[in-house]
Amino acid sequence: MSAQPMSPRQAALAHQVTPTDGLTSAFIDLHVYLSQSHGFLFDMFMTYVESAGIKRDHVTYIGFCLAGAYLIFGSAARLFCNLIGFGYPMYASVKAIRTKETDDDTVWLIYWTCFAVLCLFDFFAEFICSFFPFYYIFKAIFLVYLYLPQTRGSVMFYEKVVNPLVVFVDENIEQFRKRE
Repeated sequence: MSAQPMSPRQAALAHQVTPTDGLTSAFIDLHVYLSQSHGFLFDMFMTYVESAGIKRDHVTYIGFCLAGAYLIFGSAARLFCNLIGFGYPMYASVKAIRTKETDDDTVWLIYWTCFAVLCLFDFFAEFICSFFPFYYIFKAIFLVYLYLPQTRGSVMFYEKVVNPLVVFVDENIEQFRKRE
């Protein structure tokens, strides 16, 4: 008895990991990335940083902290948060479209669906920020969690929130049509 091939959606869902394992993997990958050479300017900057007695990881963490502070206190926090949310995903989506495989297309389509759902909350962002000034930093962290290949958070968010919401809406539309 031969196994049937998985659909692209099933293949995307088959690679789920726990959030903790995914974030641990992301930090390990970041550490490996920072220890490699990435061109003259990167290497020159890292040589300067290391000559000052600062570890490469610490420079990255300082950058994350500065980005976080800007997301809390910056005047264009909404724009910066959205750049975080669509900068890398847009690049990865274009690369996925160029491949013949459809598994990566499905993962990015799921991400963009989740991103659109989160953008609905931006309509209320000023109201939310008046009570909760950390909205944009939490949104940015969540967006990164959604799109990191190590976490596959968008697939989990889609299965737990977006898909049940769409099923609920579909059922209500169907009930409304039956009344007519």
